[in-house]
Amino acid sequence: MIVEQFIKSITEEIADMISTKTIIGDYITIEGRTIIPVTKVCFGFGSGGGEGKSKAGDGGTGGGGAGGAVVQPIAFLVVTAEDVQLLTIKGKGALTQFAEVMPEIAEKCKTMMGEHRKEESSETGKTGEPEVS
Repeated sequence: MIVEQFIKSITEEIADMISTKTIIGDYITIEGRTIIPVTKVCFGFGSGGGEGKSKAGDGGTGGGGAGGAVVQPIAFLVVTAEDVQLLTIKGKGALTQFAEVMPEIAEKCKTMMGEHRKEESSETGKTGEPEVS
């Protein structure tokens, strides 16, 4: 009976940990591109227990359980209005894969900042001072 309780408790805890965000992750959107991280999640658990009596007739029970998990990034989905790309990390470190797409992301951010500054300068006028009506 005690082993069943351990197994039930451990599996309930694992079920609480598993969600879409654990496996897929939170997405980010940059200039019409949605980047979705994809991860691999592995869980393992074990438990055991027993009951017995000593020579004196005293009864007792004992048991234990343990579990573990590994979360590993494996890819990124890049979704645009035109297509969907899967950038896998297999064979490369996550940092290496991210470094390969970072220049493009940085360029998009720079473009966005430039457009934002143009909007601000048109609001303040050519002198850099706010326009007075």
